[in-house]
Amino acid sequence: MRTAPGGQHYMNFDDVRPMLRALLEDRFRLKAHTADHLADADAFTLYAANPKMKKADPASRTFCKEGPGPDGKDPRIANPILSRLVTCQHITLTQFAAELQHYALDYIKTPVLNLTHLDGGYDLTLSYSDRRSARGVVATPPPGAAPPAPGDASTPSDPNGAISLQDALYKQLGLKLVMEKRPVPMLVIDHLEEKPTDN
Repeated sequence: MRTAPGGQHYMNFDDVRPMLRALLEDRFRLKAHTADHLADADAFTLYAANPKMKKADPASRTFCKEGPGPDGKDPRIANPILSRLVTCQHITLTQFAAELQHYALDYIKTPVLNLTHLDGGYDLTLSYSDRRSARGVVATPPPGAAPPAPGDASTPSDPNGAISLQDALYKQLGLKLVMEKRPVPMLVIDHLEEKPTDN
């Protein structure tokens, strides 16, 4: 458990991952390893389009959490269909790309590659709808134009107020999340029991 500025407590995913791994190994006898070679897969890459993030105070603490920042502003109150809110302080874009997979598991299944070429730490807030709420929101291209590629940030918000992760990144932070075919590390499960051990 960590404490963010303002005294709020939160759990960082870097703390949760080894705890979850240990639980799976204990209860389900999980045995797994990372593949020695990279396999080509559909994976997201983060690019800079028109960056809108605030440069962080170099002396501030680095953290990411779900929920509002120190100012307490929460857009989910006015628009509950924005079910997710992520606040980060003094975080690099490489760190943020890594955190995205954990905060947006319903959108992202493989590690996100940072190709923004933006250095330094940033303070940022991102609010978006879960994938189910944003599902079916499809851009209507102009006559003669090709349809948007999967994961293209040009996908618009839904009239009901839902906003996809890609659209939120583009509109709120000026970043573009694009799905591409590229090599990614793969976790290989060697053994997993269907029934967990008794408590």
